[in-house]
Amino acid sequence: MPPLMLPETFAPVMAAFGACFSAPTYQTFRCLVAGWVQCHGRHTVTAVAMAAGVVGWCHISVFHRFFSRARWEVDAVGKVAFRLALQWVPAGQAVVLLGDDTLARKRGKAIALGSMHHDPLLSRVRKAFCSFGHVWVVLALWVPLPFGPHGAPKGIAVPVLFRLYVGRRRGNGADAAGSGTGATARSRRATSGPRFARAQATFPPAEQRPTKTQLAREGIALVAQWLQETAPGRTMYFVGDTAYTNRTTLEERPANVEVVGRLRPDAALWTLPPPRRPGQKGRSRRRGTRLPTPQHLAAGRTTRGTWHRMPVTLYGKRVTPLVFRGTALWYGALRDAPIRFVVVRDPSGRRHDEAFFCTDRTVGVRFLLETYAKRWSIEVTFHDAKQHLGLADAQVQSAPAVRRTAPFAGFVYALVVLWAAQRLTAGARVPWPQRPWYRHKATLSLQDLLDALRRAALAERLRHPRPRSVLSAPSCPPRRPQNARTRHPTRTCLAA
Repeated sequence: MPPLMLPETFAPVMAAFGACFSAPTYQTFRCLVAGWVQCHGRHTVTAVAMAAGVVGWCHISVFHRFFSRARWEVDAVGKVAFRLALQWVPAGQAVVLLGDDTLARKRGKAIALGSMHHDPLLSRVRKAFCSFGHVWVVLALWVPLPFGPHGAPKGIAVPVLFRLYVGRRRGNGADAAGSGTGATARSRRATSGPRFARAQATFPPAEQRPTKTQLAREGIALVAQWLQETAPGRTMYFVGDTAYTNRTTLEERPANVEVVGRLRPDAALWTLPPPRRPGQKGRSRRRGTRLPTPQHLAAGRTTRGTWHRMPVTLYGKRVTPLVFRGTALWYGALRDAPIRFVVVRDPSGRRHDEAFFCTDRTVGVRFLLETYAKRWSIEVTFHDAKQHLGLADAQVQSAPAVRRTAPFAGFVYALVVLWAAQRLTAGARVPWPQRPWYRHKATLSLQDLLDALRRAALAERLRHPRPRSVLSAPSCPPRRPQNARTRHPTRTCLAA
């Protein structure tokens, strides 16, 4: 194989994943990581192979088989990424796990496991849009790396676990039937072929399609097991938005997991059930008396003026909102234990009142608000992984390749971030290009990290040049001969 287009400092980080693959597959993994970093355009498998400089050393099908047939598990790679990222979380700091989903749009009726999903970027308030593609439920570990303004630990989300959510509608149902007349029939022409048949066959039935929250619950339990094996005794705080903080994720969760999320302003809150009286008949009460909703509590506090000012750091800025806290039973989501909730008000009045909660009743207001604010870093990870690492670019069609290609882009994201953290900790400088139009830039973005990694690889190759070797690419397998009379009947008649 040709020399990798990566610096030697990248080798220790990548070597930690060697136990997840066999020896030949690990060599392919190294080449794909190098190509994924060096690729500047769309991150298709062929474009990544071209960027890695391995064309002519092996057949292109080797890299396609890495995703479709090779024996390696996505969760095993994610476990290694989790252990590496956990080393950068101090022992006295909480372990924060972020959860959300993202849509990867696709085109092509032969793409396996694709379905119609709500598109949040194209949808509007009055009209909702759907797009065909894959929805990935992602869990990421928040790591306090020094990628913030003036060296402050702003934090970054390192993806460690991926789950593919398959929707209810596969689409193209009318296309397969080929029904209709006139213009409708032309727009809904029948679809056939072996690739389309395989894609239709891989679409799971309704009983084998878990919901997003069920996938998140499965992933949280798995990551909690990794944490228990790596650092016993540490508590993990899962942070999600309203879609991922419900009864599915709150009840019967692992013992070392607490949940932080947003509380509905009209949530039904209750007091704890009263103790059972002597001689009482029937079952015990599950909840006490009904309390006012968070928005009614905020309105009552307005009249009495019992708000408290709390200086906190939210999204990298120091602010002082008005807050008050309380403890209540949110019976609609968690029936076994009460929660700690906080209502926040903007003193300027430009934002609506918001409420947040945590299942750990021992935490303070500052910890709850700052922990939930870390959730935005996973949105930044989705944006950077799609824009710079092609999370949604690969046009693979088989079901195993679909389940592996997008997570592979996320693991390359983790590798680049961990390499940069290692370099900064070792005292090395990670430079970024000076842009005169960004006069106050003090944050290392993913694009800056990729540029620094590529420059380090180029500088190392210039310092240690290797002799060129001209190799011819292995020939592609010949196509099956076809009957010319069947393929071009008009030309056959003219030739006769």
